[in-house]
Order: sequence, then C-alpha cells, then structure tokens
Amino acid sequence: MEVKIADFGVSKILCPTSDACNSYVGTCAYMSPERFDPDTYGGNYNGYAGDIWSLGLTLTELYMGHFPLLPPGQKPDWAQLMCAICFGEPPSLPEGVSEEFRSFMECCVQKESEKRWTAAQLLTHPFVSTDPSQSVS
Repeated sequence: MEVKIADFGVSKILCPTSDACNSYVGTCAYMSPERFDPDTYGGNYNGYAGDIWSLGLTLTELYMGHFPLLPPGQKPDWAQLMCAICFGEPPSLPEGVSEEFRSFMECCVQKESEKRWTAAQLLTHPFVSTDPSQSVS
C-alpha cells in the first residue's frame, strides 16, 4: 500500500512565483510556531519549513491516533492551539517507537524553523531510506 499526503489544510492558491504567502486559510492546528507568532520565532516565515512542521504533526497523529499536542478528545479553540503549538513542548512519541521514526519526527517538529530539516534532508533520513518492510514500532 502507498499513502500520499497531499494537503495540510492551510493551502492557498499561488500565482507561479516564489513569493512568500502572507495569509492563511484552513486548519490552524497544523500551523508552525513561526506562522502563529513570527516575532517570537525570528520574523521570517518560511512556508517550506512550515510544511515540514505540518508533516511531522500529521505523521505523529497518524501513529498515535489523536492530535499529538493536546490530550485525546480535546476540542480546542484557536487560542488553545496557538498556546500548544507556540509554548507547549513538541510532541513526544510513546515507548516502543523505532529510533528511526522518533528521530525523523524530531527533525520535523523543531520549534525553531532553521533547525528543522528540509525535504531534501528528510529524504536521506534512515526512516525514509531504509528497507520499507521494517516496522515503525
């Protein structure tokens, strides 16, 4: 089986340009800390780094079965999400998760965007580049 993740819920139609997107629509639960609070996180929003954060949260949620920054079942409002993303701890995975998966997630959900790996770097990570028959747990 092959799974493709195509949208993180904060998409916007862009003209063919490399200009940064300065607005958002959609689900804020997967927005990166620097998107919520650019002043605290360096003032420069990098949409690519934000996508890596969203990827990390999405994969963690798929593994855990619930949104990883809040207790299971909690229905947060915008302010609770912002606090969890900007001021809470990055998501942690339960015991028993492979070190490759844990490391991959840590590369994705760094609070400081410049510490997050790029997509090209993630493609070389052992979690992605090792035999796919190995389990994540």
